[in-house]
Amino acid sequence: MANRIHRIETIVGRGTHVSGDMKINGSAHINGTIDGSIEATGFVTVSESGVVKGGIKGDYAIIGGIVGGNVEVKGKVALGRTGRLKGDVIATRLIIEDGAVFQGRSSMAPEISDEESDFNELEQGVNPA
Repeated sequence: MANRIHRIETIVGRGTHVSGDMKINGSAHINGTIDGSIEATGFVTVSESGVVKGGIKGDYAIIGGIVGGNVEVKGKVALGRTGRLKGDVIATRLIIEDGAVFQGRSSMAPEISDEESDFNELEQGVNPA
């Protein structure tokens, strides 16, 4: 399980523009622009240069860029200091760093524990920049 959460299956590079929704088997790191939503079976990281004009569904989300849609994850959502989120959040935990912008509502979902330690390690080792 830990290997799956740490392996990034999809990278959208800076300067890349994708039109349409994305379904990803695994985790994704977004540096470019997605004109649509992302549904992943792992975690989704949106870097400072990343833009997602739709929602995000997955296990966890780390947001350092712009997301313009609802975020629904099984674990945590971490909104970094450069993150901008306009949409509602459903997660077990919502972490908002000083400087981040969040416009929406948040709801807490039941907590999952088997992958929680994996995300804590990931959160400490990943810089969305």
